[in-house]
Amino acid sequence: MMTMAAPPLYGARRHSQEGYIIVKHLVRNASNFSSSSSPSDILGNNQYSTDSSNCTCELTKQQVGWTGSQFTKFYKTALSAIKRATTKKCKEELSDVACKLKNNQLVPQRLPNYCPRKDSIAGSSLGCFHDNNQSRLLSSYGVKLPGLTIQKCVDLCAQSAFLYAGTHNGKECYCGNKKPSLEHLLTRTYCGVVCDGQSSQTCGGVDATEIFDSGVPNRDSAKLHDPIVNGTAKIAFILTLNGRALRQVTRLLRVIYRPHHVYLIHVDARQDFLFRSLLQLELKYPNIRLTRQRQSSIWGGASLLDVLLQSMEQLLEIDSQWQFVFNLSESDFPLRSIESLEALLAANPGRNFLKSHGRQTRQFIHKQGLDRVFHQCERRMWRVGDRNLPAGIRIDGGSDWVGLARSVVEFVTSPTGSNDPLLRGLKELYRYTLLPAESFFHVLILNSKFCESYADNNLRMTLWRRSQGCLCQHRHVVDWCGCSPMVFRTTDWTHLTSVMAKSTVFFARKFEAAIDQSIMNRLEEQLTNSSLSYPGLDSYWESAYHMADLTPKTNHALLAVSLSLAKHAISLLLQNSVVECPGLRPSRIIAITSYFRHDHYLGDLIHFEVDEKDVEFETLVKPLTKTTHFMDSPRILSTLQVGSDYDPKEQVLRNRLGVLSSSSKPAAIFKWTGHVNSTTSSQLAHLVWFDPSDHVRAVHHVNVTDASKMSNQMLEIDTPLKPGVWLVAVIYDGKKIATTEFLIVPQTSDDSLQFDGKINEFQKTWGKYLTVDAKSATRREKALLMKKDISSYLDKTTAEYYAIQDICYTGHPPECATIQYHDWQSCTSTDWSSFSQDPKSVLP
Repeated sequence: MMTMAAPPLYGARRHSQEGYIIVKHLVRNASNFSSSSSPSDILGNNQYSTDSSNCTCELTKQQVGWTGSQFTKFYKTALSAIKRATTKKCKEELSDVACKLKNNQLVPQRLPNYCPRKDSIAGSSLGCFHDNNQSRLLSSYGVKLPGLTIQKCVDLCAQSAFLYAGTHNGKECYCGNKKPSLEHLLTRTYCGVVCDGQSSQTCGGVDATEIFDSGVPNRDSAKLHDPIVNGTAKIAFILTLNGRALRQVTRLLRVIYRPHHVYLIHVDARQDFLFRSLLQLELKYPNIRLTRQRQSSIWGGASLLDVLLQSMEQLLEIDSQWQFVFNLSESDFPLRSIESLEALLAANPGRNFLKSHGRQTRQFIHKQGLDRVFHQCERRMWRVGDRNLPAGIRIDGGSDWVGLARSVVEFVTSPTGSNDPLLRGLKELYRYTLLPAESFFHVLILNSKFCESYADNNLRMTLWRRSQGCLCQHRHVVDWCGCSPMVFRTTDWTHLTSVMAKSTVFFARKFEAAIDQSIMNRLEEQLTNSSLSYPGLDSYWESAYHMADLTPKTNHALLAVSLSLAKHAISLLLQNSVVECPGLRPSRIIAITSYFRHDHYLGDLIHFEVDEKDVEFETLVKPLTKTTHFMDSPRILSTLQVGSDYDPKEQVLRNRLGVLSSSSKPAAIFKWTGHVNSTTSSQLAHLVWFDPSDHVRAVHHVNVTDASKMSNQMLEIDTPLKPGVWLVAVIYDGKKIATTEFLIVPQTSDDSLQFDGKINEFQKTWGKYLTVDAKSATRREKALLMKKDISSYLDKTTAEYYAIQDICYTGHPPECATIQYHDWQSCTSTDWSSFSQDPKSVLP
């Protein structure tokens, strides 16, 4: 195969006449930076100099020579990130990245392409052709390109996998895949306009375009061969896991597990429960390993690519026989048997299964943020600035769920491969790239010796609904708005099966048993060709807390509420007893588990110890809705609830038990009935937030016309929330149509929280909607109790906000008062306890 000489990876380092700024100075001034700052505001009169990681930055105010807007344009993004970062280490890393970016030391300017199109020479001219806006010869993509040269235009078109590039009128570049007809050919004198970026070249004419061969191959991917009946292939699976959905993970493993395959599990560094629980699998299954090189796999993070590369390297050490590697998450589930996947892989040795975004590469680059520089620190992807992607290579990408041949994995991870200019340059590029795993392997394979193995099919199916999945729900971890796929629900069954019938798909995502487990049950029945009859088939349990967890940090408000509910459960158990049972006093919370049945949340299971050491209990508790609809008001509101951790994509509250503390970010979720006549009625309603002292803390104006989905509004105040019972009133056309209450759990550290008098401006207008009645008097009585005894206050209040559904025991309870041993309910004999049978989530 024809190869190209490796070009230099980086541009030469320029000196300070353009002006650079140093790490320390950026960090020191970040807190004072604003979009209106001028260079002198930020720089002062001194010269600063440093050398950090070979990035030399020197700058004086006199050397800058920029206007304020020029300075701000380049550094605004970087300084915004530095200002928002909280640690010195992260600030310095961001400063260093910004410095290297300005010095052209961060991004390779050009990379080699080892996959040219046969019988073509990149940059060779096909001639000068008659061309204009009415009949554009290369119509796939066009742009005015400042500083246009022939090479720039050819590189741009090659980057987007267009076969031909055309320069027009000195400043315009066009790309396309259709070779121009000779009937449009002109003499070269018609293409005599000087290139905007190089006076020694000509770049087409007024009504003429000079067309060049880009040298890139056709877009056609490798054709897949039909599966070999009874064909076998050894597969390595990488499971990158997050969250606490242990039983969903073990169910996935049970379905895909085969003794002759290899399974490597990476659990997010912040998920101690999942790691600790899955670690036990290593003792029983020699082909299942958990990596100890754990990272925080934030959405879109550079660490996601690191996780894959490290896991692949480990798999090569673990087993020398596997032929393909596939990555999965806890949200994946198979659509076909693993044996059918083996049959396909056996027929297609060496193929690499990746899914491309399609044909709009320029749009993909921009929407994906590939033309921006990002840096990961403090478990966040910070946007630092803009960049030009390396010339000379084809850019592609799409899904980060891939199937790769062993040969590619060996190349990517071997010391020999690291000396390859293409691989080395791409690893540098993707260190500072958002969503790197969605593009890295695509670009590497398409520009390397493996290009002919590229199959534009990752054998997966994903459910996209852009209107819900692109709501910027990841802004808390990334400076970007990305999209996420939806969770499959039973209502998607027809769509799911129709895609399965038309295309080669073996896995689908996302599935979440806490939202809809029924569709997983139907898939497993289809896989096994039998009707499932497991105990607990329609039930699902998901951990919310365990006392052994090292991460995340303990939620003390959750434990305080759970302990009060445990006391209440024991009290109900003993309500007919005439003698107290001091040995059954709750002493410590062991675990909290969310419980679902028939795809409905039924409450949380609180597993707790008592003073009597030989017995433990588990109680099922459910939060109560404290919403009131007023009969004399129009029924335009169907749902009103306050909670936290709202997921706008799936329209559910992730904090299911609803325990809120002073540091929580409450959100009101609501849905309209659609009975609003927008022509005669107001289109706005008002959410009025009252604190436990009956003061108005916030007022939000919300639109009532969209009844198609749930809406939400977060309480936006800067101060900690005052503990006690809060109330949200919905006001429409001057009437209070509904209210809902929620509890902010008091803790010892909340004693100093006081009402901020600055909010009194709302009181006169909106305070009248909270009438002084018996209910308000009761709230004030509780506030007095909270000041005297937080524990007693919680015991009394939680009984009003939660219902005890059931209780069971584990161990050997003693006989106590009038309750005999045989009257107690064993947790293992129930169908709701976390100790009840659940064979669908147990490996063979």
